[in-house]
Parts: sequence; structure tokens; C-alpha cells
Amino acid sequence: MADGSIIRQVRPNAVLSKDASFKFVKNVERPDASIFYRFNYVTSFAVTADGDIVVAESASQCLPFLDKDGSVKRDAGAFSLSFNPEGVAALTNGELLVTGDEHRIWVRDKEGEELRYIEVTGAEEADETTKGLTVDSLGRIIVTIGHQIFVLSPSGEVLLKFGEKGEGQQNLGSILQLDVNSSNQIIVSDYDNGNVKVFDPEGHHLFTCELPHDSEAGESNHPTSVMADSEDNIIVVDIGTGNVSMFSPDGKFIRHVLTRENKELWCPIALALTNEGHLFVSDALDIKLFSASI
Repeated sequence: MADGSIIRQVRPNAVLSKDASFKFVKNVERPDASIFYRFNYVTSFAVTADGDIVVAESASQCLPFLDKDGSVKRDAGAFSLSFNPEGVAALTNGELLVTGDEHRIWVRDKEGEELRYIEVTGAEEADETTKGLTVDSLGRIIVTIGHQIFVLSPSGEVLLKFGEKGEGQQNLGSILQLDVNSSNQIIVSDYDNGNVKVFDPEGHHLFTCELPHDSEAGESNHPTSVMADSEDNIIVVDIGTGNVSMFSPDGKFIRHVLTRENKELWCPIALALTNEGHLFVSDALDIKLFSASI
């Protein structure tokens, strides 16, 4: 069990039921929306200890906040950035971690003020930025740069790095997002290789989730986001097929939660699960809110 004094990522106490269906509630509206889009390429979400949803809106270089009902609490101006955010994580001490600026992880307080940054050293791909981001129950910061995964101490010391370029169990593409489960296993969505790989806390490959697709329809798998719910089910967002899919903790496919086929989604990128069991999904230039019903 994690030490209560350790600063770690806030994790909603919610499970995606194997029997629940999800009903579309609304597109999230915002007061400063462009006439062309509501949200401009959302790459990641984080749920805070207060239940707010932090949105990494990459193309607009900002971090707007939503409440649990999908209303904008703080819009772009309060959380404007000088770079395109790729990942965001909310910590139990109220701070936010943000990736996307060269090899840095920025630390911001809950009011949006920059506090400091962590420089990640030892990346092989100099032109890639920090991207995938999570913090485990030991307080270790886990971040991706290109095909590599770095495990850092809270102060930024590199404790471990792994990942080779290409295909294979230990090999990864250069577009990665990640999460951890209750056992601190590292779950990685690999866009280029079209699958989800799970590693133990020391970076050893455990298994791969093979994503379903319809080859006759010309579909290919390109997972863009992954998360674990409170029972360690693995939830994958696949922009290639337009599906949000659910896998068991050991990687067996259970079902599609949302699909393009049913016209629920078009180009999903990122996902947030709230304590109330709601789903926020970034879909093309929208954020869509879905609620569960049994």
C-alpha cells in the first residue's frame, strides 16, 4: 500500500462496469470557442482531487478546467502556456505536471502558476518532446520521450529507462501515452505499432493487448490514450478504429465501450473517467461527455 505521505497522481475511485452502456450527454461548450472548433486538439486529461477535469489543449497551448458536469470553470487565459501540452497529471498535493516542452516536465500549482521544471536527461531522440505522463503509487514520475520510457524520482533523477525503437516486446514507436495500475505496472499505448504493452515496475514486458479491428473495412489500430480504472481494467482510445475499448487486467479484450460504428465517436484521442463514472472523450475538435447506465 502506498505511503500517505508520498505525492502521487490523483486516481478517480471509479470502475467501468462490464455491463454499463454509455449515453451521450453533450458536447462541452466554452465561452471563448472559435467559430471553427470548440477545443483545438486535446491530447490528455487529468482529474484533480476536487473532481475538476484539466484539459491539455495542445494546439491552443492552454489548460482549461472543466467541472464534473462538463461546464468550463477556467478557460484558456488562466492557464496559457508557451508550448503545446502533450500530457497532464494532477497530484495529491494539488500540483499539476505538464509535458510537451522539449525534455522538460513543468510543475504548476493549482492556480496555474509555474513553480519549476524537471529536465529529463538521457533521451536518444533529441527532437522529440516529453509526451506520455503518469505518477505511480511510489511517487515515481513516468514519462515518455520518443520511443523511450523514463522512470524518475520525485526530484527528477532518472531511476530507470527502457524502450527500443521498432517492433517487438520491448520495442516501441515514438507516439506513446501511458498510465499505471494499482500494482504499478506501466501500461503503454503504442500508436505506431498499433497495440498496448504492459510492463512491470522495472520495465520488463509482461503482455501485449492486441486491439480488434475490421481489416475488410480498411481499419488499422492507432491507440492514442490508455488508462486503468479502479479495478485495473485497461481502457484504450483508438483513433484508427474510432473505438474506446475495455480489456481485463491481464489484457483480454472484454468489449467496446464507445464506437465510431454507432456514431458515438469520430476521431477520439484522449479519455477521462470521473468519480461519478462519467466519461469525457476528446473527439476531433470537441470534448464529449457520456454518462453510464446499467
